[in-house]
Amino acid sequence: MNNSLKKLIEDSIIEALGEQGNSPPIFITQPKKREWGDLSTNLPFSLSRKTGESISKIGERLVSSLKKKNFLSRVEFTPPGFLNFFISSQYLVRTLKNVLLQRENFASFSYGKGKKVHIDFVSANPTGPLHIGHARGAAIGDSLANILSKVGYKVEREYYICDVGGQIERLSRSVWVRLQELEGKRVFFPEDGYKGDYVIEIARKAKKDLKEELSTEKKEERLLDLLGKFTVKEILKEIKKDLEDFGVKYDSWFAESTLYENREIFKTIDELQKRGYTYEKDGALWFKASLFLKEEKDRVLKRKNGEYTYFARDISYHQNKLSRGFDRMINVWGQDHIGYAPFLKVAVENLDPFHRSPEIIIYQFVTLMRGKEKISASTREGEFISLREVLNEIGKDVARFFFVSCNADTHLKFDLELAKKQSAENPVFYIQYAHARICSIFKKAKKEGIKLEDPEKIRLTSLGEPEEIKIMKKICLYPDVVKEAAEALEPHHLVGYAEELAALFHQFYTKHRVISDDKILTLARLCLVEAVRIVIEDTLTLLGISAPQMM
Repeated sequence: MNNSLKKLIEDSIIEALGEQGNSPPIFITQPKKREWGDLSTNLPFSLSRKTGESISKIGERLVSSLKKKNFLSRVEFTPPGFLNFFISSQYLVRTLKNVLLQRENFASFSYGKGKKVHIDFVSANPTGPLHIGHARGAAIGDSLANILSKVGYKVEREYYICDVGGQIERLSRSVWVRLQELEGKRVFFPEDGYKGDYVIEIARKAKKDLKEELSTEKKEERLLDLLGKFTVKEILKEIKKDLEDFGVKYDSWFAESTLYENREIFKTIDELQKRGYTYEKDGALWFKASLFLKEEKDRVLKRKNGEYTYFARDISYHQNKLSRGFDRMINVWGQDHIGYAPFLKVAVENLDPFHRSPEIIIYQFVTLMRGKEKISASTREGEFISLREVLNEIGKDVARFFFVSCNADTHLKFDLELAKKQSAENPVFYIQYAHARICSIFKKAKKEGIKLEDPEKIRLTSLGEPEEIKIMKKICLYPDVVKEAAEALEPHHLVGYAEELAALFHQFYTKHRVISDDKILTLARLCLVEAVRIVIEDTLTLLGISAPQMM
């Protein structure tokens, strides 16, 4: 399907331009004021700069050509250089029919068909429960996967398990200390250890489940390795359960340790050395980042003690992704990775013959507010609000909605008190209530023996009230919102759209009766509200949120 109104306008402009059709890019936006049209473009400005022709002549020529298009009721050129487009009632009716006939496929596209996309999100170190920062990454990553699937990509969600390195050693030692404390021994707890209560619970379980192995193994190194593997397994169990309850299901779980088992990490380092991207200094192996990032310092790949850094392992992991045939690699990372991202991108890009590099989305941290109190999110200190606590308090739908409610690079203040409200103040409740209210209208229609017929047989031209026209115009733009969210990798566009559509429906509902004595108008309005319901359900589904039939 391709129900993109903007594409229709773009194609018409290119047709009108003739030989100049391949000149500047065409940007079509929604103007801020209603009198400026339903859509607008500043193309006459950019075209004038390229051709030297006056802005007004370009505008007049385009208006003359575009006003013949039946999907537009009017086209205006407005000084100093804008084209304003007004959607025709004919196109509105045709779009309404398309929604009813195509249903969940109305905003589907095929331009991603045949391309594989890998999305790595959350991938928190298995050193403790997921907290609200991880939850924001989960909501963004999973929604993006849904949206990219909607436009035709074959998407694979993957969780990268960081099961090697210093953090796992510190975790193992923390559990070992708690285990000795459970046996009545007085031991020193490491300063850099993990202090949460979950570590004590894991130590208790290890004492029970690993009783024989712990009693027979005498070497500390092997004991720590045993405890490390057991702890990672236990924490991952909880992580998987939390994510599933949050509506996130992964296609694959990739353990970092396999990069060593399959010798991929060594092959990656060899390739970097062959290309002259490394050098040795002070007993360590360095990546020449300054070759590609002039202002940056070089980064260590292998430390003096022979341990490979996270950077080296990450390069190898992305080489593995490319070897699996992915056309795109998308990483959803927290703000603490912002300085690291450019190094990984240049390393991966300059190893790949096609110069592919990961697309990295950095999301800002979440401040969870309970009154005026800010809650810490330090896993190591054990003072944080976990995803599980948030799910228990406000549920999956509200949590997911709030986590994707604004752009990823915007700091998010999460108001728990607002999230718990079941009123119009709570945006997710407001949207879901619109869907439930429409479902109740159809229950009433069924009781009265009213059934929707083939939309082709219903007189949709009877929809002429201002509130009805506004709804139809908003529905026309839905495919473009989905497409833009996919292209920009920004799911929050769908949140704003759903809020606006729900508001338009509620405004319509307070002023007009859907079911009345006028059978023709009743059927037309049932088509209208069913189209709203279909679009709201589709929007919520892409965001991983349910569309309840009653509330």
